[in-house]
Amino acid sequence: MIGIDLVEVARFTLDENFMTRIADEEEVEYVKSAPALSLQRLAALWAVKEAVIKALNLGGSGVSFHDIKLCHEETGKPYVELSGQAKQEMDICYYGKKIEVSLSHTKAHATAIAIIQ
Repeated sequence: MIGIDLVEVARFTLDENFMTRIADEEEVEYVKSAPALSLQRLAALWAVKEAVIKALNLGGSGVSFHDIKLCHEETGKPYVELSGQAKQEMDICYYGKKIEVSLSHTKAHATAIAIIQ
């Protein structure tokens, strides 16, 4: 399964209430850790969560963005950790598989892809 998302960075603001609705404390820290790239990082964070939801076929299910956590290896490679409904769907439908993600952004756009393999 594959999920992809593309968003315009201009849609986003660094509103604290919005960020806490879609991200946990560590994800918010990551967004803020590079002030010149904060909006692009926030847009990419949104995009990766949307891409994972699409890959898991959970669109319209009410899955929480907090069920999908964006993390990074020491090398900077992104990966996701699932909990709640997202983890349950992964365990039931895709047991033994993993989700690979990739993110990219420009000043104007952010994109993410999620592949279950």
